[in-house]
Amino acid sequence: MNWRRPFWTAFAAIGGSALLLALILLWWTRSNFADADTAFRSAASEQRQLESGNPYPSEANVRKMRGHLAEYRASLDKLKAELGTHVLATPQIAPNEFQTRLLDAITATANNAREHRVKLPENFKLGFDEFVSSLPKTEEAPKLGQELAQIQLLLNLVIEARVDAVTMFRRVKNEPAQAQTIAPQLAPQRLPPTGETAEQKKQLATRAVEFTISAPASALRKVINQISSSGDQFYIIRTVHVKSQKDKGPTRETASAAAATPTPPANPAGATANATPASTPPGAIQFVVGNEHVDLSARVELVDFNF
Repeated sequence: MNWRRPFWTAFAAIGGSALLLALILLWWTRSNFADADTAFRSAASEQRQLESGNPYPSEANVRKMRGHLAEYRASLDKLKAELGTHVLATPQIAPNEFQTRLLDAITATANNAREHRVKLPENFKLGFDEFVSSLPKTEEAPKLGQELAQIQLLLNLVIEARVDAVTMFRRVKNEPAQAQTIAPQLAPQRLPPTGETAEQKKQLATRAVEFTISAPASALRKVINQISSSGDQFYIIRTVHVKSQKDKGPTRETASAAAATPTPPANPAGATANATPASTPPGAIQFVVGNEHVDLSARVELVDFNF
């Protein structure tokens, strides 16, 4: 019977290994089942909590939200009222009255320029050349009257800064139509819906003027500061181009000759007291930067808030 002993030994070894493997698989399955059961119970508990909860805000949160909305509405109305004070009013005028105001504005602007020694273009009509001899439409007269007041105020700011001359001035016409034609081609994906665009057009309207002036640097800074800080009308300086009237600075020979010129001696004791001194004594310091005159070309938008 010795031949059976190796068989039973092998059988016992295989059976023990199979039993051990089955126990390991059973323990692993039970562990996975426990994890899955825990996750299921947690998800079920969260689902029951969501189903039994109240999805609507509480009464206290509703009152708090209404309070925030009231504060926001009050702040918005205050901002609208403040912006309205920085825009000239739209006069309800007839076409013939607008033409009368235009002629008066042309005369007043010319007198102001003559008083401050500012040269204006020939036959300057403030950009309203077509309305000097013809009347505008009845529905266009109020807005044209507002634009006339805005342009006259802008020109007074430029003239009273004591510039040398206003060499060019024109109104930019049909600006909204051009923007509607170009904007869809540039960025069609960024355009707001049609209703929002119409609402924005009702609340914000802009007109534009372009002008070129000749002035010293100090007057140029004053023009920009006065336009950007005007309290009666909201202006937006959209573009500015500045060019010096002298393309080149003084040569080195000129500067050396000016420095080498001797200073004249003081007046002798017997000289008359009423002798006229030279306007610029020889040998005086000549400043290269700071006294030059420049040409400024700018585009300014006239903003109207319709709240």
